[in-house]
Amino acid sequence: MMGSAIYLVADIGGTNARFALASGNLRKGFVLENTRKLKTADFETLRDAAHAYLESCSDTRLSGGCFAVAGPVGTPEIRLTNTSWSFESTTLKNDLRLPFLTAVNDFAAQARGAVFASGSECEIVFAGAGQSSAPRIVLGPGTGLGLGQLHQDGDDIRIVATEGGHAGFAPRSELEREVADYLAQELGFVSWERILSGRGLVNLHRALCAIEGRTWPGYSAEDITFEALAEPKSLARRVVETFWLVLASFAGDAAYITGAKGGVYVSGGITPVIHPLFDSEQFLDRFRQHAPMNDFAAGIPVSLILSDTPALRGAAALAARYGDH
Repeated sequence: MMGSAIYLVADIGGTNARFALASGNLRKGFVLENTRKLKTADFETLRDAAHAYLESCSDTRLSGGCFAVAGPVGTPEIRLTNTSWSFESTTLKNDLRLPFLTAVNDFAAQARGAVFASGSECEIVFAGAGQSSAPRIVLGPGTGLGLGQLHQDGDDIRIVATEGGHAGFAPRSELEREVADYLAQELGFVSWERILSGRGLVNLHRALCAIEGRTWPGYSAEDITFEALAEPKSLARRVVETFWLVLASFAGDAAYITGAKGGVYVSGGITPVIHPLFDSEQFLDRFRQHAPMNDFAAGIPVSLILSDTPALRGAAALAARYGDH
């Protein structure tokens, strides 16, 4: 990486904090080196995790940094949504001895990095022509549910971060209506994220157990996905199949609301894990079900991102853009 800018980049979620050193440029993309994943529970603060990561790297002069975080970033003190970590960018920049450090929403970084995903990192679900001038969106379930927009602006790409995962869940089937009713009794307002996330998998599993008169076995999200992949006739398998359909509904709603005729990328930490149970035909059918406007989605390209690197590459792109200003 000699001779080019090197950025410290991170993707900070509620469960894991992934760090890397990135070099490259906005035209050709970015190379990631020394990528490491740290458990947020193992560190009291983001500062501690960042220092632990840097201690594992060789002595490198860094050009700046960009941290993608799961939560809003519009205030001086940034508090992550699904962990106790908080930080102030200027203080952390000085502590890490970086020329600059910018914080962005994690799905802003996911959105920016999606355009750098290689063929081996993507599955094309539908290769529609799309509209090059129209917005694109990136969405996906992990610890939470993220949604970001991409807008082409000449040779540049503008990112619009959103909190779309907290919009209201819209059930499409009798089963989904029963799930919504069950969760509403406990939660009141039922957002998409209450179903499309790690905790959402657990909520969905609890709801299906209650609907079928079963005792909930206390499964974690990992337990559910493990059983779903191993046991074709299990309740967990039906939970994951329902999860995919609800995700398709959310993707379709997001595309219609944002006018994302440029394309839809489905990403997130859960997507690669449950990918073996993905049914492209069912997904696209649910994605397009918006009568009487079904034709609106007919030409929208849809891809699955099956790698965890887009957020890090997106953070590198946003760091490079910040560093140019």
